[in-house]
Amino acid sequence: MMRARHFLLFLLLAMTARAASAEPVATITALVGNVAIQSANGAQRVAAMGGNIENGDTVQTGVASEIVMIFTDKQRVYLKPGSVFRVDDFRYVANAPQEDRSFLSLVKGGLRAVDGLVAKEGKPENYRVKTPTSTIGIRGTEYSVTDCANLEPGANADCKGDQIVVYDGQIVVINQVDRQIVRAGEGTIVINARSPFGVLPASRVTPVVPSAACR
Repeated sequence: MMRARHFLLFLLLAMTARAASAEPVATITALVGNVAIQSANGAQRVAAMGGNIENGDTVQTGVASEIVMIFTDKQRVYLKPGSVFRVDDFRYVANAPQEDRSFLSLVKGGLRAVDGLVAKEGKPENYRVKTPTSTIGIRGTEYSVTDCANLEPGANADCKGDQIVVYDGQIVVINQVDRQIVRAGEGTIVINARSPFGVLPASRVTPVVPSAACR
């Protein structure tokens, strides 16, 4: 019995030390409403201003809830209400751009992002955002993604697929059958992962517009 207690105490201390040693990859700089965070090991917590985001975290915004996260490379990510977003693998090393990477996933909802040093200085293949229909790569830009395939009840029924708008710079959007460069003032609508898509004027694509509290 004593040996079992010692083992459990050792295991608890090891888990605590591991949690304490995890380095944050982003900081919460704006928050509206209720936002939940689930770590890679399944532990859950409530988002708070000034709180940290770590690798493997899944961030979920509730109804009428929003969040802004600033990553360690100065990348800014805003999530609209009803979004689920995951940090798959992020690493920023100052003065070592060859080691940088930013792999993120929008599971549902919508985001607006302004890229940071990983996208500007790192290898192009080491930045991507996965959406339900496509993968986005960038090189110095601001863009938004609205996932219309998983809309909340009562949302715009005319919104279809993933609607992507570029505000500055350019991005490359890729799905299983097509690849398009989308520049500032343009957008695209990717209906699903296996349908071709074209470039449209941004005015014809649904944007993500943060509230005043998260701009």
